[in-house]
Amino acid sequence: MESGSPKRIALCIECPLGQHGGVEVLVRALIEGLHSHFEVCLVSQDTPATLRPVPCHEGLSGHFQWNPADHSGEQIERLIAWAKAERIELLHFHHGGTYGWNSRSWSHCVITAASQAGLRCVSTNHGAFGFWLFVGAQRSLPYRLAAMCLCLPAKLRQVAAVEWEATVSKHDYHAVRRWFFPVRSRFRQIYHSILDDSVLPERSKRPIILCLGTVGSRKGQPFLADAFGRIADKHPEWRLVIAGRHASDSTPAELAAAVARHGIADRVDILTDVSDDLARQLIAEAAVFGMPSLAEGLGLSLQEALYGRAACVGSRVGGIPDLIIDEKTGLLVPPANPEALAAALDRVMSDPALRQRLGNAGRQHVIDHEMTRVGMVRKHRELYLRSPIRTSA
Repeated sequence: MESGSPKRIALCIECPLGQHGGVEVLVRALIEGLHSHFEVCLVSQDTPATLRPVPCHEGLSGHFQWNPADHSGEQIERLIAWAKAERIELLHFHHGGTYGWNSRSWSHCVITAASQAGLRCVSTNHGAFGFWLFVGAQRSLPYRLAAMCLCLPAKLRQVAAVEWEATVSKHDYHAVRRWFFPVRSRFRQIYHSILDDSVLPERSKRPIILCLGTVGSRKGQPFLADAFGRIADKHPEWRLVIAGRHASDSTPAELAAAVARHGIADRVDILTDVSDDLARQLIAEAAVFGMPSLAEGLGLSLQEALYGRAACVGSRVGGIPDLIIDEKTGLLVPPANPEALAAALDRVMSDPALRQRLGNAGRQHVIDHEMTRVGMVRKHRELYLRSPIRTSA
């Protein structure tokens, strides 16, 4: 261990570690990759019962149960006391979006409070989905402007309290530097990944269009079903597979309606219980991967599909253009545009040579930009060691 480097760190998430969202998957990969360099503790919503089945829990040196619904100062004080008692030298907070960990609050943001208590803090924003999300984009402009006067200073204070806040794509990096320009020097960009050579075995490709991810409003699966329905008769050998847990919004019903409207129920598989092994199998076998998202931090499943040599079609939003270079590593289309999406899918479904060219280029793009588990862990370790150490109060 290098002189002056932290020995005990805590990775902090606001949800249970065993869920299948991108934040949880990445934090599990960080635990596995970092525990040979540091003593790794966890702050999460888990109970001992929910943490026990998660394979990487055996690599943890401690755990604090966090309740994200409790914004009281008492819970924050307990976390700070725990961190000091456990001799935590660095707290790494992972935001599911820009305004996680109650960063809209001037007086009850745990990150700001922990930093003020003398604890060393860094953070990662896993999705800069919109500037107005901290007050509700659907609200009236006068309401948003009034709320911004209260919430924006709190977020600026939170970013100023950390040594750095990482983003997962170039799009997000440039977005947060615009939105929070007074503290723009604090932002970094790190590509996150769970890829290694054992994740995606080589498989023969099948005439399958795969979409893997939570079936929710941000992911846009109904547009993909609509697009497939428009060209399904032209490609009778192809199937659409939509895999991932269903969110508690109207998206699953909208997806079912799109399938019924085109009469393609016998050509569409909707899988809600997807194990890691099944997900890897699907990605390895799918000839085409679709990501019709309306907003996206980076897209881990898209990253895996590129590495697995699928021909990828995605929306021109968020971090997707970091992965899909239009006409080189895949095809980009406007979001919420089933006509354009259908046309792009038709091209790759009709042209095996195009699929092979895009698939090979996509895999090389992921490798060239070190979008791997090893690269992610190395970059985190370098930043942990590079940042100054502050003595706890």
